Amino acid sequence: RLFIAREAVDRHLQVAGPLVEGDLGFGQKLALLPRVAAFYAIWYPKQWLPRIGGYRRLGRLAGHMRFVERSSRRLARTLFHKMIRYGAGLQNRQMLLFRGVDIGAELFAMAAVVCRTAMLLRTGKAHADEAVEMADTFCRMSRRRVADLFGGMRSNDDVEMYRTARRVLDGDYLWLEEGVVGLQDIAVPEPGELESRTATEPAGAGAAG
Repeated sequence: RLFIAREAVDRHLQVAGPLVEGDLGFGQKLALLPRVAAFYAIWYPKQWLPRIGGYRRLGRLAGHMRFVERSSRRLARTLFHKMIRYGAGLQNRQMLLFRGVDIGAELFAMAAVVCRTAMLLRTGKAHADEAVEMADTFCRMSRRRVADLFGGMRSNDDVEMYRTARRVLDGDYLWLEEGVVGLQDIAVPEPGELESRTATEPAGAGAAG
C-alpha cells in the first residue's frame, strides 16, 4: 500500500514538489514555473484522452480492461486535483490517499485476472471457459468497489471522523463505558502515566512480561 501511494505521487513530487513543499524563495519558485507548466501541459490532457485501439481480442472481458484503462486515468486526474487543492498537506490526509491506493490495487488485480484468463484461452488450457466466467464475476465485484472508493474520494466525512477520534483519545467519551460488564475491573492509566511507567522500567522488562 505504501509503495503504491508513493508511486502515485512520486512524479508530481519530482516535478512540482519544490513549489509546494520546498524552502525556495519566491524568485526561485517563479523560475521553476515554466518547466512545471510545460510538463503538465502535456501530461494533463493525456489523462482525458482514450486509448487508441480496443481490447476486442479479450472477448467477454474486453469491457473490464477498458474500465481499468479509463479508471487509471481518472485516478491520475483525481490525485492531481487533490494535490492542487491540499498542496503539501495531502500527505496528512491518509484516509483520502489510501482510497486512491485501494483503487490502484483493485485495478491491478483486475488487469492481472484478465491477462491470466486471456493466456488460458490463448493456450487452450482446460477449464479456460470457466475461468472467463470467474474472471467476469470478479471484475464486476471489483468495479463496484472502485466506484465506491471514487465516491469516497469525492465526498467523505474524514475531517469529522478525525475530530471525533481525537476526542475519543482525549477521554471525552469515557461515559460510553459506563455499565459495560467487566470494564469497571480494568485499571485504566491516567494520561501520561503509561509514558512515565515505560520510561522507568528496566531494559527487557516489557519483553519478559
